[in-house]
Amino acid sequence: MAFQNITNLSLGDILQIYYTDGIRNQISRDYQDWEYIKREKVSDPKGRQVNFYIQTSLGPAAIQRRNPGVVNNFPTAQRVSSAEHTAQIKEIAATIELDYNLWKRAEMSKDVRYAEPLRIEMDSKLDALKRQLSLELHLDGTGVLGQIDDGATPASVSSGDLIFQLEDANSARGHVGAFQFDDILILREPDGTASAIDTDLVTEPIYWKVIDRDFDNDTVTLRGLDSSFAEVTIASITTQPGAGEVFYKFDQPTIPDLTSISDYGTVSEVMPGFESLAADDGRVVHGLTMSGATKGSRHDAQDTQLDVTHLEAVMNKVKINVGQSAYSWKMGMLAPQAYSQFVNGRETDRRFNSVEDVTRGCRKWVYQHRNDAIELYSSEFAKKKRFYIMPEARQGQGKVFEYHGTDFMPVKAPNGSEFHLKASSSGGFENTIVSYMDSYGTLVCRHPAAVAVIENFTLA
Repeated sequence: MAFQNITNLSLGDILQIYYTDGIRNQISRDYQDWEYIKREKVSDPKGRQVNFYIQTSLGPAAIQRRNPGVVNNFPTAQRVSSAEHTAQIKEIAATIELDYNLWKRAEMSKDVRYAEPLRIEMDSKLDALKRQLSLELHLDGTGVLGQIDDGATPASVSSGDLIFQLEDANSARGHVGAFQFDDILILREPDGTASAIDTDLVTEPIYWKVIDRDFDNDTVTLRGLDSSFAEVTIASITTQPGAGEVFYKFDQPTIPDLTSISDYGTVSEVMPGFESLAADDGRVVHGLTMSGATKGSRHDAQDTQLDVTHLEAVMNKVKINVGQSAYSWKMGMLAPQAYSQFVNGRETDRRFNSVEDVTRGCRKWVYQHRNDAIELYSSEFAKKKRFYIMPEARQGQGKVFEYHGTDFMPVKAPNGSEFHLKASSSGGFENTIVSYMDSYGTLVCRHPAAVAVIENFTLA
């Protein structure tokens, strides 16, 4: 005899469905990098840009030896070098959408768990916004999420989807951690034109939906979508994507020409992150050329395995560049795989210390470099070949990173509602309510040389 559900009984289907513990989220809600931005917040921007001043020289040529008693031999004057720079305010927005009937029925429900749909949608969008800013901290301002590998077959078919091999070279733009589940992307040539990829479908994919990602092998699995965002099944590839092609979020307003960038601060709507603000390759960010006294303190590991010698080298370099008294270095930010690289080093090197606060229950481990105890923590958004040691000011020097921005706020007319019915393309309104949120701001680095960066290393 087959199993009979209670819904087969007369009026059995009027019983409410029982949910265990409501809705269980399957996606990471972690955005600790955003908390770092909040700590560096300086002000709410009150205009279209932030202007800041930096000094790049003390005028050392004006200090010279002289013979006593000789007339008119004071050295030629040399004034300090300083300049004003400008950072454009960037905006990020989010849309919240919910079926009106669902929201209304939830309001009427006696079970509080049925009243959660709107809260879940709003909380999830806030988490997604914060995760997006956390991600952008580790990018360069172009909006590139990942770059296609230069191998002969960087894309392969898997059950109707495509697995893309991403470039993991030190100079690659973006990385696998920038691909978020269910995000919708576009693929473009480095100059911003459409990709040459071709599949044997009547309707070729216009967009790409993130299905899976593999941190160990630097691959992402993407599903093709047509112009209406309907999923398409890919049988085979006729033309492979070209080396150097890159992925962006599908609705990024400005797709830049990566072969010709004048300023990483204005190349797109995405704010520049550590990759540009602490660069040392001569690029221009907010009008500031990242070379000489105004470049980041970077140590090239020259494709060798990451270990404590590289950490020592970069800390020595940054303290030579900016001195040992103006700043303290308390936080090291790196990818989980790179973090694990130091686990064995912690066992053998006495400069790694465990710190346990029995009162607050805090436990962590730090690397001691002279007077600085550097706490290491990992971020899924960090590139595998980057290790940032972040400075904190002391002796009244002011912040090194300054975030001029707002919190996320609902967009509404004065005294108006945050929610309204969604307009239909055929006229009238859909049975859907929508609300919008936005935030605007930009990140500025007032002293790039104070940021210590280890790059171009390998992992065990």
